[in-house]
Amino acid sequence: MNLRDTPIQRKLMSIILVTCTVVLTFMCAAYIYLESKSYREAVLSNVATLAAVVASNSSGSLAFDNTRDAQDVLSALHAESNIESAALYNEDGTVFATYPAEKSKTEFPKIEQRKTYKFSNNYLFVTQPVMQGDQQLGMLYIQSNLKAMNNQIKGFALIGLALMAGSLAIAYFISKILQRSISEPIVSLEQTAKVISDRRDYTVRAVKINNDEIGSLTETFNHMLSQLQLQNSEIVSFNQNLEQKVEERTNELQHQKEFVETIINASVDLVAVFDVNLNYIMINKRTRDYYSRDNEELIGRNLLEIFPQVENSRMHSGLVSALKGKPVHDPKYKSTVLNRTYENYYIPLKDVNECVYGALTIGHDITGIVEASEKLEKVNAELLKSNRDLEQFAYVASHDLQEPLRKIQTFTQMLKETEDKEQISRYQDKINQSSTRMKDLISDMLNFSRISNSEDAFVQTDLNIILQNLIIDFELLLKETNAVIHYPHLPSVPGVPLQLSQLFANIINNSLKYSDKQPVIDIASVMMSTSELEKFPKLNKENKYCMLQFRDNGIGFEPQYSEQIFAIFQRLHGKQTYSGTGIGLALCKKIAENHHGIIYAEGDPGVGATFTIILPMQNSKAI
Repeated sequence: MNLRDTPIQRKLMSIILVTCTVVLTFMCAAYIYLESKSYREAVLSNVATLAAVVASNSSGSLAFDNTRDAQDVLSALHAESNIESAALYNEDGTVFATYPAEKSKTEFPKIEQRKTYKFSNNYLFVTQPVMQGDQQLGMLYIQSNLKAMNNQIKGFALIGLALMAGSLAIAYFISKILQRSISEPIVSLEQTAKVISDRRDYTVRAVKINNDEIGSLTETFNHMLSQLQLQNSEIVSFNQNLEQKVEERTNELQHQKEFVETIINASVDLVAVFDVNLNYIMINKRTRDYYSRDNEELIGRNLLEIFPQVENSRMHSGLVSALKGKPVHDPKYKSTVLNRTYENYYIPLKDVNECVYGALTIGHDITGIVEASEKLEKVNAELLKSNRDLEQFAYVASHDLQEPLRKIQTFTQMLKETEDKEQISRYQDKINQSSTRMKDLISDMLNFSRISNSEDAFVQTDLNIILQNLIIDFELLLKETNAVIHYPHLPSVPGVPLQLSQLFANIINNSLKYSDKQPVIDIASVMMSTSELEKFPKLNKENKYCMLQFRDNGIGFEPQYSEQIFAIFQRLHGKQTYSGTGIGLALCKKIAENHHGIIYAEGDPGVGATFTIILPMQNSKAI
């Protein structure tokens, strides 16, 4: 039984009865133990005396080796009802005579040649030396049962149990009467406390029954109730005032909350509040409109659960920093969710103890500003490029065009001063060469100036057709130079066919012109991977691009000139060695950029050059 949880009346009764039981059990056990010990000593004394007498009477039988006499001596043990068996042993340890006589000698154990006794399994075993003077003739063995002692102990136990039962019955009736003086005041006090707890009525008082400690406890309890009654009245009054103030404050906060929400919802910025786990706490109307989601779809849910694509973005890192107490300003953030650009503010929210409990984000939409700025940067780049082109045109007008003009004037003057027909013919050839040079320069300048950034003429163009037409156009030159062109199947790209034809023509013509052996041109075409696009920051990573490579075995050029060869009127070789105006590759660069692509060259002197053109596969601005 668990006394800790039992009623006090039963607890007192149990304590009294358990105490009585323990005391009576101890007394009975002690009495039975003492009686058992006394009886065992009496039995031992009696059997030992009997063994000494029988041993003395058996000495003659052993001395004269008379079994009959020995058997008669042992048969005298028949008078002792507790003796169950006995035996005489010779001095060599063999059984000489037994009691009862019919008992087999083999049933008797081997014994020690000295006086012993032992209690075991409700039996007493005694050995006694048979002496004649100082000479030991043999041993006597006696086995006695302890039935009488056991019966006596059982009787004592029954008497003890009867006494215990009677004593416990008497103790039960006496304790049942006496324990009321303790339990009844306590039970009354407990019932009073229960009534007070259930009813919340502190006017109830406990009745004092005794003048003992429980009576003092009852008086203290009633005094405590008086104190509680007074405090309860004060608390009720205080709560009424507090409830009124809380209601007034709640109304005030509600008005403030509605005022703040009105202002936030009227904001043109995106406003959201997150808790420390990045769960949405509040969002304004502009944010809901942009996300096309209701409050129920966002409030209480995690940012990364709703928009997993923002993980590891600058928005995510800004929120994490704000939740660590560090404000963050991101002046230009491209949203991966809305595909718009924002100026973001991440502000930590702290309580009175300066502990961060959330983060406020404010996103100001600057998409229009960024787009306008980007357009302006394209316009500025075009203006700078136009200025550079104008400077180069001015250089041509002041230098390259004046040089053949001066030659024409000089040789014309010299024609007037000579009558030698051979000399006249030579001067006329010089004048024709200079005029042809001027015509080529003017033609290339016109071609260069006609290329614009307008996409009105862009159509899907099959580069295979462009290349095949050029091979037909270059048929005579290819035969004269014994040139070979290897090319695969080429893709289709958006562009101006005439310009793309001019682009291919200038590169092929450049490879045929700058060659000192049989020209071989290898053309390759591959689609560019995302990792390859990373090498070209000017390209739009959202577009697909093809890479065209024109590799020749011409004279090549030093690597440091890979940029210079695309500048207008820039030549790496003299006019006398290789013809040309210096506009062809500049025209190629302008055509590639007009198609939102890029061109670059790599050279190895004496080995050849490789011209790489990268063009977008769809019509969208990339640079």
